[in-house]
Amino acid sequence: MSAGSFKQDSLGWRIDLIKQRFNEWVEFKTSQLDTTWDLGFLKSELLWQIIKFCLWTIIAVLLVWLTWQLWLWLRPYWKRWQRKERQITTNPPLKTTQLSITDWIERSQTARVDGNYRQAIFCLYQAMLQLLDERRIVRHQLSRTDEEYRQSLLQKQISSSQPYEFLLSIHQRLCFSRAEADRSLFEQCQQAYQQIES
Repeated sequence: MSAGSFKQDSLGWRIDLIKQRFNEWVEFKTSQLDTTWDLGFLKSELLWQIIKFCLWTIIAVLLVWLTWQLWLWLRPYWKRWQRKERQITTNPPLKTTQLSITDWIERSQTARVDGNYRQAIFCLYQAMLQLLDERRIVRHQLSRTDEEYRQSLLQKQISSSQPYEFLLSIHQRLCFSRAEADRSLFEQCQQAYQQIES
């Protein structure tokens, strides 16, 4: 290229020219707004109160929505934790065979005094199982279910199996449902156990 010849038009130059003209147009329009609009209404106290109310309402709605979303996210963990807590309170301790019948009866009476009738009934149930084991009617095993104990008792053809049946059914109901244990139910279980013991 000679010293006097140069490119007078290009795509980049045209884009820069369009940008410059657009910026000048925006600046011109905004300068016209200042002179034609009366913005005195923005100084109104009522308008600012309405704006504040709307903003706080939006914030409150967002907080409620976020709390709800958090609850939906945490609810499965909460239910799992509740299930574990319920299993801890309803499941017997694993070392049940190490206690004697008198220990189970003493624990039952202590739980009754404390008002924990569910635990008191469970202790009577364990005393019954220990009694069956000591009398060599049915061997006590942690893996056995109430139904297996019931079947074993039927096979032995015990003359008075009704108290056994009663304690087994109450234990099953308390462990596998949301049934509540109260004083009268405990007294019925205690009578059933006394019939078994005599």
